[in-house]
Amino acid sequence: MSLSFDQAHRTDSPYRWVILTMVTLSGFIVMGFPTTGLSAMFSEVADSLGLDLVEIGLIWGVGSVMGIFTSVLGGSFIDYFGTRRTLVLLCLATGVSGALRGFAVDFWSLFITSFLFGMVQPILPMNFVKLNREWFASRQLGFAAGVMSAGFATGLMLGSRLSATVLSPLLGGWRNVLIFLGLCAVVMAVLWYFVHPPNQHRRPTEPLDLRGMLRSLRTVARYRELWVISLAVFGVLGLMRGLVGYVPTYLREIGWGAVEADTAITVFFFCSLVSVVPLSYLSDRLGNRKLVMAVGTTIMSIGKALIFLEGDNNSGVLLAMALAGCCFDTFMA
Repeated sequence: MSLSFDQAHRTDSPYRWVILTMVTLSGFIVMGFPTTGLSAMFSEVADSLGLDLVEIGLIWGVGSVMGIFTSVLGGSFIDYFGTRRTLVLLCLATGVSGALRGFAVDFWSLFITSFLFGMVQPILPMNFVKLNREWFASRQLGFAAGVMSAGFATGLMLGSRLSATVLSPLLGGWRNVLIFLGLCAVVMAVLWYFVHPPNQHRRPTEPLDLRGMLRSLRTVARYRELWVISLAVFGVLGLMRGLVGYVPTYLREIGWGAVEADTAITVFFFCSLVSVVPLSYLSDRLGNRKLVMAVGTTIMSIGKALIFLEGDNNSGVLLAMALAGCCFDTFMA
């Protein structure tokens, strides 16, 4: 591969927009669409495999549980191996493990493949964030993060809207949808191999220092601000996964049609998509990201509470979902 960019000149290179485009596409194809795509098809999956609501919840949650452990060391592995190699490997592993879910024959086979999927997919956003920092100056980081999150939000929105009602009938069922999405992630791995410039200063001969990684983790863990941000991310991601994993199934159970139930999640991510770039740009202009995050979490909490209060009121639930989602991707950006 002939492309090569010195680290000091990357933030001035027009090629950074190619990298940002790839990051946004990866967020859409590898992260966003497969996540809500599965939750939108849970009713179909449950009927096919004979799963109850508790088993569906276990399938939905197992990926997040594994992400707790793999994400801790994921950043250290990215630092050691570099963004290019980890991106190719992680997109490939995410695609293969995601496609394997389509071959599940019972609860345990789907549980195990979802477990494997959850080991690798949560590390990808850290890679994307590191890429943005490598290729964009501080004054543009908020905008770059907003565009990246717009890719996530678009994938999450369209995954919830199209997987069960369009792709499943078109491709012949939920199994083929998961296999198709896995193959798309594999294609992204190939694209990253050719598009991402190689790191001319990587250290392939140095052994991986696990003790050094643990020392670095202990050093980072001393920062109080990191714990505050971690707790905030814990709450916001918990809110999102709880809503996305349960609301469509719940609304179908109380009598909503499949399209109407999926619309609730679509509204959540559509509002998130519309607001993410302008609010991220606003955080750059204000120079106060903590204020934007605090206001965003407050609005999301109000929206979540309104969902409980509205019951089965169609307009009320959609309004509550709009409030709950309007700041989600902005917060993550």
